Amino acid sequence: MRTLSCAAAMGLALISASAIPAAPLTRADGTIIHYTLDRPEGAVEGLILIAQGSGCLPTAKNPSLATVRAAFPNYAALMMEKSGVMPDAGIIEGFTDCPPEFHAGYTISQRVADYRALIAHVRQEAPDLLRRLVLFGGSEGGLAVARLAVTEGPQASIILSSATGMSLRDLVLETVPPEGKASVSAGFDAASLDPEGTTLFAGSSHRFWADILGQISLDYMLEAEGPFLQIQGGRDASSPPSASRRALEAFAERGSCALTYWEFPGLDHGLAAPDGTAYLPDIIAMAALWVENAPEPCE
Repeated sequence: MRTLSCAAAMGLALISASAIPAAPLTRADGTIIHYTLDRPEGAVEGLILIAQGSGCLPTAKNPSLATVRAAFPNYAALMMEKSGVMPDAGIIEGFTDCPPEFHAGYTISQRVADYRALIAHVRQEAPDLLRRLVLFGGSEGGLAVARLAVTEGPQASIILSSATGMSLRDLVLETVPPEGKASVSAGFDAASLDPEGTTLFAGSSHRFWADILGQISLDYMLEAEGPFLQIQGGRDASSPPSASRRALEAFAERGSCALTYWEFPGLDHGLAAPDGTAYLPDIIAMAALWVENAPEPCE
């Protein structure tokens, strides 16, 4: 998706913690769900599920969201590799060097199903961790979080740099240059007619595009009970604020208090300023405080 100026991957990494031994989980097709469940020393307040953005980089190689993990030091952290990605895979770039197994199997719907299986596993093996469930998703991971919020009953959900109010198809066609719209639209049409295909278009498989193109995070957010914190950069060119503001407007029309919306006019997709200063650490620290004081529904 990067070649279409869509959402860039939001990296994930872990601070030091004690891993909880857990039996491997398998999907219906026999493939393994690779994941890490880290539990800090001492008392645990709950569990934070951290969903990375687009691409295929293994979670341990995505350094930027060590910040997210560090902001929740008293929570256990659950992170999962995407289908077809081994934790120790020799993936360097994360877009152009994705393995065939990733393109053959990965979709956002498969990812959500895997997360649900993992949460169910934790409920069975370590139920104390689910006293509080916090969901965090950056970019493409924001859609996964919106869908999980409908079924998993989180105490709070954080969506970062994710165009929640538009389908990916509309978002891409709005952000690509005019001369590229016809070819991109044709590529999407071909993918829709080949929903199980592994043919690549713009770096992702037909299977991936056919599954995700029509999904809109806002539809799921309105179905969930909330609360949500949505964080948006005003200079985000791949997930523009105009798309995220649609969620703000939809919740306002309902008279709902379930959405808190933060927009930082001078920051980009990764919450960096024009001079390169990274504000992600400060903003995620603020988000952690918001989780502890998230508003009650007022509908």
